[in-house]
Amino acid sequence: MYKIALLGAGFIASVHMEAWKKVDGAEVSVFFETNPEKARAFQEKYGIAHYDSLSNLLRNENVDIVDICLPTFLHREYVEMAANAGKHVFCEKPIALTIDDAATMQDVCRRNGVKFMVGHVLRFWGEYVKAKELLQEGAIGKILAVEAFRLSVSPTWSVDSWILKPDLSGGAALDLHIHDCDYVNWILGSPKEVFAWGVRSVAGSLDHIFTEVRYEDGAVASIQGGWMMKGDFPFTCGYRILGEQGVLEWTFRAGVNIEERGQINPIILYRNGEGRKTIEVSSEDPYCCELQYFFDCIKEGKPIEKGTPEQATLALKLALAARTASESGVVVRL
Repeated sequence: MYKIALLGAGFIASVHMEAWKKVDGAEVSVFFETNPEKARAFQEKYGIAHYDSLSNLLRNENVDIVDICLPTFLHREYVEMAANAGKHVFCEKPIALTIDDAATMQDVCRRNGVKFMVGHVLRFWGEYVKAKELLQEGAIGKILAVEAFRLSVSPTWSVDSWILKPDLSGGAALDLHIHDCDYVNWILGSPKEVFAWGVRSVAGSLDHIFTEVRYEDGAVASIQGGWMMKGDFPFTCGYRILGEQGVLEWTFRAGVNIEERGQINPIILYRNGEGRKTIEVSSEDPYCCELQYFFDCIKEGKPIEKGTPEQATLALKLALAARTASESGVVVRL
Protein backbone atom coordinates (compact mmCIF):
# COMPACT_ATOMS: atom_id res chain seq x y z
CA MET A 1 0.00 0.00 0.00
CA TYR A 2 1.35 3.42 -0.98
CA LYS A 3 0.69 6.14 1.60
CA ILE A 4 -0.23 9.64 0.48
CA ALA A 5 -0.04 12.97 2.28
CA LEU A 6 -2.61 15.41 0.92
CA LEU A 7 -1.69 19.07 1.32
CA GLY A 8 -4.73 21.31 1.60
CA ALA A 9 -8.34 20.88 2.66
CA GLY A 10 -10.18 23.02 0.14
CA PHE A 11 -12.36 22.24 -2.86
CA ILE A 12 -9.71 20.67 -5.08
CA ALA A 13 -8.24 18.73 -2.15
CA SER A 14 -11.66 17.15 -1.62
CA VAL A 15 -11.81 16.29 -5.32
CA HIS A 16 -8.42 14.59 -5.03
CA MET A 17 -9.42 12.82 -1.82
CA GLU A 18 -12.43 11.25 -3.52
CA ALA A 19 -10.34 10.34 -6.56
CA TRP A 20 -7.62 8.65 -4.52
CA LYS A 21 -10.27 6.40 -2.94
CA LYS A 22 -10.72 4.79 -6.38
CA VAL A 23 -7.01 4.05 -6.90
CA ASP A 24 -6.32 0.50 -5.80
CA GLY A 25 -3.17 0.26 -3.69
CA ALA A 26 -3.17 3.93 -2.66
CA GLU A 27 -4.33 5.44 0.61
CA VAL A 28 -4.46 9.06 1.77
CA SER A 29 -3.33 8.53 5.36
CA VAL A 30 -2.66 12.10 6.49
CA PHE A 31 -3.32 15.69 5.44
CA PHE A 32 -1.79 19.11 6.03
CA GLU A 33 -3.81 22.30 6.56
CA THR A 34 -3.06 25.47 8.52
CA ASN A 35 -6.61 26.86 8.62
CA PRO A 36 -8.20 25.38 11.81
CA GLU A 37 -11.79 25.56 10.58
CA LYS A 38 -11.04 23.87 7.26
CA ALA A 39 -8.84 21.29 8.97
CA ARG A 40 -11.58 20.43 11.46
CA ALA A 41 -14.22 19.98 8.75
CA PHE A 42 -11.91 17.87 6.58
CA GLN A 43 -10.88 15.64 9.48
CA GLU A 44 -14.48 15.13 10.57
CA LYS A 45 -15.41 14.12 7.04
CA TYR A 46 -12.51 11.80 6.28
CA GLY A 47 -11.15 10.75 9.68
CA ILE A 48 -7.46 10.88 8.83
CA ALA A 49 -4.52 12.34 10.74
CA HIS A 50 -3.92 16.08 10.49
CA TYR A 51 -0.82 18.27 10.74
CA ASP A 52 -0.45 22.03 10.53
CA SER A 53 3.29 21.72 9.82
CA LEU A 54 4.58 19.85 6.78
CA SER A 55 8.03 19.40 8.32
CA ASN A 56 6.44 17.66 11.31
CA LEU A 57 4.29 15.54 9.02
CA LEU A 58 7.27 14.41 6.97
CA ARG A 59 9.28 13.69 10.12
CA ASN A 60 6.55 11.67 11.87
CA GLU A 61 4.59 9.98 9.07
CA ASN A 62 5.76 7.32 6.63
CA VAL A 63 4.38 8.47 3.27
CA ASP A 64 5.44 7.75 -0.31
CA ILE A 65 3.60 10.51 -2.19
CA VAL A 66 2.82 14.14 -1.47
CA ASP A 67 -0.20 15.56 -3.33
CA ILE A 68 -0.11 19.37 -3.28
CA CYS A 69 -3.50 21.11 -3.46
CA LEU A 70 -2.31 24.43 -2.04
CA PRO A 71 -2.50 27.98 -3.42
CA THR A 72 -0.19 28.61 -6.37
CA PHE A 73 2.14 30.97 -4.50
CA LEU A 74 3.01 28.10 -2.13
CA HIS A 75 3.80 25.50 -4.80
CA ARG A 76 7.55 25.99 -5.02
CA GLU A 77 8.11 25.93 -1.25
CA TYR A 78 6.13 22.74 -0.67
CA VAL A 79 7.39 20.90 -3.75
CA GLU A 80 10.93 21.54 -2.54
CA MET A 81 10.13 20.30 0.97
CA ALA A 82 8.49 17.13 -0.32
CA ALA A 83 11.19 16.34 -2.88
CA ASN A 84 14.01 16.96 -0.40
CA ALA A 85 12.29 14.43 1.87
CA GLY A 86 12.44 11.88 -0.96
CA LYS A 87 8.70 11.86 -1.73
CA HIS A 88 7.13 11.62 -5.16
CA VAL A 89 5.23 14.83 -5.89
CA PHE A 90 1.94 15.59 -7.58
CA CYS A 91 1.19 19.32 -7.76
CA GLU A 92 -1.96 21.04 -8.94
CA LYS A 93 -1.66 23.51 -11.82
CA PRO A 94 -0.32 26.07 -12.49
CA ILE A 95 3.12 24.70 -11.71
CA ALA A 96 4.19 28.09 -10.33
CA LEU A 97 3.86 31.84 -10.78
CA THR A 98 7.26 32.29 -12.49
CA ILE A 99 9.46 30.36 -14.89
CA ASP A 100 12.36 30.51 -12.43
CA ASP A 101 10.25 28.86 -9.73
CA ALA A 102 9.11 26.17 -12.17
CA ALA A 103 12.72 25.42 -13.14
CA THR A 104 13.79 25.19 -9.50
CA MET A 105 10.95 22.78 -8.71
CA GLN A 106 11.89 20.57 -11.63
CA ASP A 107 15.56 20.60 -10.66
CA VAL A 108 14.97 19.68 -7.01
CA CYS A 109 12.78 16.72 -7.99
CA ARG A 110 15.37 15.54 -10.50
CA ARG A 111 18.22 15.83 -7.98
CA ASN A 112 16.27 13.80 -5.42
CA GLY A 113 15.25 11.14 -7.91
CA VAL A 114 11.51 11.54 -7.31
CA LYS A 115 8.73 11.67 -9.85
CA PHE A 116 7.05 15.03 -10.38
CA MET A 117 3.73 15.55 -12.17
CA VAL A 118 1.56 18.65 -12.59
CA GLY A 119 -2.24 18.40 -12.64
CA HIS A 120 -3.09 19.55 -16.17
CA VAL A 121 -6.29 17.56 -16.05
CA LEU A 122 -7.46 18.22 -19.63
CA ARG A 123 -4.89 15.66 -20.76
CA PHE A 124 -7.13 13.13 -18.97
CA TRP A 125 -10.57 14.68 -19.58
CA GLY A 126 -12.49 12.35 -21.90
CA GLU A 127 -13.67 14.84 -24.52
CA TYR A 128 -10.26 16.49 -24.77
CA VAL A 129 -8.48 13.14 -24.96
CA LYS A 130 -10.90 11.89 -27.63
CA ALA A 131 -10.40 15.02 -29.72
CA LYS A 132 -6.63 14.50 -29.54
CA GLU A 133 -7.10 10.90 -30.71
CA LEU A 134 -9.39 11.93 -33.58
CA LEU A 135 -6.88 14.55 -34.70
CA GLN A 136 -4.07 11.99 -34.67
CA GLU A 137 -6.23 9.66 -36.75
CA GLY A 138 -6.71 12.40 -39.34
CA ALA A 139 -10.45 12.87 -38.75
CA ILE A 140 -10.34 16.49 -39.97
CA GLY A 141 -7.04 16.49 -41.84
CA LYS A 142 -4.31 19.02 -41.15
CA ILE A 143 -5.23 21.35 -38.29
CA LEU A 144 -5.61 24.98 -39.35
CA ALA A 145 -7.08 26.70 -36.30
CA VAL A 146 -8.21 25.97 -32.75
CA GLU A 147 -10.64 27.87 -30.55
CA ALA A 148 -10.75 26.99 -26.87
CA PHE A 149 -12.69 28.71 -24.08
CA ARG A 150 -13.27 28.47 -20.32
CA LEU A 151 -15.62 30.86 -18.50
CA SER A 152 -17.05 31.05 -15.00
CA VAL A 153 -18.24 33.40 -12.30
CA SER A 154 -15.64 34.65 -9.82
CA PRO A 155 -14.44 31.88 -7.45
CA THR A 156 -15.68 32.20 -3.89
CA TRP A 157 -14.05 29.14 -2.32
CA SER A 158 -10.50 30.39 -1.59
CA VAL A 159 -9.39 31.35 1.92
CA ASP A 160 -9.13 35.15 2.22
CA SER A 161 -9.96 35.24 -1.53
CA TRP A 162 -6.30 34.56 -2.39
CA ILE A 163 -7.28 33.40 -5.88
CA LEU A 164 -8.64 36.87 -6.73
CA LYS A 165 -5.31 38.52 -5.80
CA PRO A 166 -3.03 38.56 -8.87
CA ASP A 167 0.20 38.51 -6.85
CA LEU A 168 -0.89 35.21 -5.29
CA SER A 169 -2.72 33.44 -8.14
CA GLY A 170 -1.75 35.25 -11.32
CA GLY A 171 -5.43 36.01 -11.88
CA ALA A 172 -7.69 34.16 -14.28
CA ALA A 173 -5.24 34.97 -17.08
CA LEU A 174 -2.91 32.47 -15.44
CA ASP A 175 -4.90 30.20 -13.12
CA LEU A 176 -7.93 29.41 -15.31
CA HIS A 177 -6.59 30.23 -18.77
CA ILE A 178 -3.64 27.89 -18.35
CA HIS A 179 -5.85 24.81 -18.79
CA ASP A 180 -6.53 25.68 -22.41
CA CYS A 181 -3.02 27.00 -23.01
CA ASP A 182 -1.73 23.55 -22.11
CA TYR A 183 -4.36 21.77 -24.19
CA VAL A 184 -3.72 23.83 -27.31
CA ASN A 185 0.03 23.23 -26.88
CA TRP A 186 -0.73 19.49 -26.67
CA ILE A 187 -2.53 19.70 -30.00
CA LEU A 188 -0.32 22.15 -31.89
CA GLY A 189 3.15 21.94 -30.35
CA SER A 190 5.37 24.93 -29.67
CA PRO A 191 3.86 28.43 -29.63
CA LYS A 192 5.76 31.03 -31.67
CA GLU A 193 3.94 34.37 -31.38
CA VAL A 194 1.35 35.63 -28.89
CA PHE A 195 -0.96 38.62 -28.76
CA ALA A 196 -3.73 39.22 -26.24
CA TRP A 197 -6.42 41.58 -24.99
CA GLY A 198 -7.78 41.52 -21.48
CA VAL A 199 -10.28 42.94 -19.02
CA ARG A 200 -9.33 43.76 -15.43
CA SER A 201 -11.40 43.26 -12.32
CA VAL A 202 -12.05 46.05 -9.83
CA ALA A 203 -9.06 44.66 -7.89
CA GLY A 204 -6.82 45.19 -10.91
CA SER A 205 -6.48 41.51 -11.75
CA LEU A 206 -6.45 40.44 -15.40
CA ASP A 207 -9.48 38.16 -15.07
CA HIS A 208 -10.82 37.89 -18.63
CA ILE A 209 -8.43 37.40 -21.52
CA PHE A 210 -8.45 36.72 -25.25
CA THR A 211 -5.18 35.16 -26.43
CA GLU A 212 -4.18 34.73 -30.08
CA VAL A 213 -1.31 32.35 -30.79
CA ARG A 214 0.62 31.35 -33.89
CA TYR A 215 2.39 28.00 -33.74
CA GLU A 216 5.58 26.87 -35.43
CA ASP A 217 3.76 24.87 -38.11
CA GLY A 218 1.57 27.87 -39.06
CA ALA A 219 -1.62 26.83 -37.25
CA VAL A 220 -3.33 29.50 -35.15
CA ALA A 221 -5.27 29.39 -31.90
CA SER A 222 -7.75 31.69 -30.19
CA ILE A 223 -8.06 31.04 -26.45
CA GLN A 224 -10.56 32.79 -24.19
CA GLY A 225 -10.67 32.48 -20.44
CA GLY A 226 -12.06 34.33 -17.48
CA TRP A 227 -14.00 34.29 -14.25
CA MET A 228 -15.85 37.59 -14.54
CA MET A 229 -19.19 36.16 -15.65
CA LYS A 230 -22.23 37.32 -13.69
CA GLY A 231 -25.28 35.96 -11.92
CA ASP A 232 -25.98 32.26 -12.39
CA PHE A 233 -23.79 31.93 -15.48
CA PRO A 234 -22.75 28.25 -15.56
CA PHE A 235 -19.17 27.03 -15.79
CA THR A 236 -18.66 26.76 -19.55
CA CYS A 237 -15.81 25.33 -21.59
CA GLY A 238 -15.19 23.78 -24.97
CA TYR A 239 -13.38 23.87 -28.29
CA ARG A 240 -13.77 24.20 -32.05
CA ILE A 241 -11.00 22.72 -34.14
CA LEU A 242 -10.84 23.53 -37.86
CA GLY A 243 -8.99 21.21 -40.22
CA GLU A 244 -8.56 21.03 -43.96
CA GLN A 245 -11.25 18.33 -44.15
CA GLY A 246 -13.58 18.99 -41.25
CA VAL A 247 -14.42 20.52 -37.88
CA LEU A 248 -14.59 19.13 -34.33
CA GLU A 249 -16.80 20.96 -31.85
CA TRP A 250 -17.64 20.39 -28.18
CA THR A 251 -19.25 22.57 -25.52
CA PHE A 252 -19.75 21.72 -21.87
CA ARG A 253 -21.87 23.58 -19.33
CA ALA A 254 -21.94 22.62 -15.65
CA GLY A 255 -22.96 24.23 -12.39
CA VAL A 256 -21.25 27.21 -10.85
CA ASN A 257 -18.07 25.14 -10.50
CA ILE A 258 -17.20 21.74 -12.02
CA GLU A 259 -19.40 19.64 -9.76
CA GLU A 260 -21.49 18.37 -12.69
CA ARG A 261 -18.51 17.20 -14.74
CA GLY A 262 -19.94 13.69 -15.06
CA GLN A 263 -22.66 14.69 -17.51
CA ILE A 264 -22.17 13.69 -21.16
CA ASN A 265 -22.16 16.14 -24.06
CA PRO A 266 -21.15 14.59 -27.39
CA ILE A 267 -18.36 15.81 -29.62
CA ILE A 268 -19.69 16.85 -33.03
CA LEU A 269 -17.74 16.04 -36.20
CA TYR A 270 -18.52 17.90 -39.42
CA ARG A 271 -17.00 16.90 -42.79
CA ASN A 272 -17.77 18.01 -46.32
CA GLY A 273 -20.13 15.63 -48.09
CA GLU A 274 -21.01 13.75 -44.91
CA GLY A 275 -23.75 14.08 -42.34
CA ARG A 276 -23.08 15.48 -38.89
CA LYS A 277 -21.61 12.79 -36.63
CA THR A 278 -21.98 12.73 -32.83
CA ILE A 279 -19.30 11.04 -30.76
CA GLU A 280 -20.10 10.23 -27.13
CA VAL A 281 -17.29 9.82 -24.64
CA SER A 282 -17.35 7.87 -21.38
CA SER A 283 -17.80 9.99 -18.26
CA GLU A 284 -14.81 8.75 -16.22
CA ASP A 285 -13.65 11.17 -13.54
CA PRO A 286 -10.63 12.91 -15.11
CA TYR A 287 -9.12 13.65 -11.69
CA CYS A 288 -9.19 9.96 -10.88
CA CYS A 289 -7.67 9.19 -14.28
CA GLU A 290 -4.74 11.57 -13.77
CA LEU A 291 -3.99 10.35 -10.25
CA GLN A 292 -4.28 6.72 -11.38
CA TYR A 293 -1.80 7.50 -14.17
CA PHE A 294 0.63 9.14 -11.73
CA PHE A 295 0.31 6.21 -9.32
CA ASP A 296 0.90 3.66 -12.11
CA CYS A 297 4.03 5.52 -13.25
CA ILE A 298 5.40 5.31 -9.70
CA LYS A 299 4.40 1.69 -9.10
CA GLU A 300 5.65 0.45 -12.48
CA GLY A 301 8.70 2.70 -12.71
CA LYS A 302 7.51 4.28 -15.96
CA PRO A 303 8.43 7.80 -17.08
CA ILE A 304 5.71 10.43 -16.79
CA GLU A 305 4.68 11.60 -20.27
CA LYS A 306 1.49 13.55 -19.54
CA GLY A 307 1.50 16.43 -17.08
CA THR A 308 5.28 16.68 -17.12
CA PRO A 309 6.94 19.73 -15.55
CA GLU A 310 8.24 20.61 -19.03
CA GLN A 311 4.69 20.68 -20.43
CA ALA A 312 3.48 22.64 -17.42
CA THR A 313 6.29 25.16 -17.85
CA LEU A 314 5.48 25.64 -21.54
CA ALA A 315 1.84 26.33 -20.63
CA LEU A 316 3.06 28.82 -18.02
CA LYS A 317 5.29 30.53 -20.60
CA LEU A 318 2.31 30.91 -22.94
CA ALA A 319 0.02 32.26 -20.22
CA LEU A 320 2.67 34.70 -19.00
CA ALA A 321 3.37 35.81 -22.57
CA ALA A 322 -0.35 36.45 -23.06
CA ARG A 323 -0.43 38.55 -19.91
CA THR A 324 2.61 40.52 -21.07
CA ALA A 325 1.13 41.04 -24.53
CA SER A 326 -2.15 42.26 -23.06
CA GLU A 327 -0.36 44.73 -20.81
CA SER A 328 2.09 45.99 -23.44
CA GLY A 329 -0.06 45.93 -26.56
CA VAL A 330 2.69 44.23 -28.59
CA VAL A 331 3.23 40.76 -30.02
CA VAL A 332 5.37 38.57 -27.76
CA ARG A 333 7.65 36.11 -29.51
CA LEU A 334 8.57 32.87 -27.76
